[in-house]
Amino acid sequence: MLRYVTLFLLIPMEKNYVHKDLTLYSTIYSSENIVVKKDLKLKLDNTKKIFSLSHNFYQSKKFNSTFKNYFSYAPPSISNFKQNNKVFVFWTRNNSYFILGDVEAKSIISSFNSIASITDQTGGWVCFNLSGQYSKSLFEKLVVFDIDSFKKGEVTRTSINKINCFVLCNEKFLKYTIVCPISFMESMKVRLVNLINLIA
Repeated sequence: MLRYVTLFLLIPMEKNYVHKDLTLYSTIYSSENIVVKKDLKLKLDNTKKIFSLSHNFYQSKKFNSTFKNYFSYAPPSISNFKQNNKVFVFWTRNNSYFILGDVEAKSIISSFNSIASITDQTGGWVCFNLSGQYSKSLFEKLVVFDIDSFKKGEVTRTSINKINCFVLCNEKFLKYTIVCPISFMESMKVRLVNLINLIA
């Protein structure tokens, strides 16, 4: 009899614990000027909400239509990004995009719920913004792709200091954004600062 009473008491406790709703909120930090020189500026920007968006098979027409209604522009083409005042979206791979900016999770989930997979990446990535006349010289020492042919509005996935990241060209030879995993933030920061001190 004692055995059955003990089981009766344990089962509800375990069930309530397992099925308890836990809400996890991604952390948004702030921006920080790391280096400010006359011809080169490095800024750490960790203020954006970040989502990955991949549309489901056989849903491309509906996805494109929903995307245009939601962002006011069509999905960016291969190796490109688009932006408005609140958000910019860049192509990551076939049928997949990264969204950075002022985006509400509930809003984007309800809009794309049945036609795409959506993952909140906020807190997993960080942006380094580079601007100034020495930006080209810096990138020539950082990346293996041809910086001369890298145009405004283009994005590429590359490796910097053995860190897989995305590089976006905001203005050719003058303004770039590096999007890298936040776990490698300090390594990327040290690499960039050391190079800046050698160049500028």
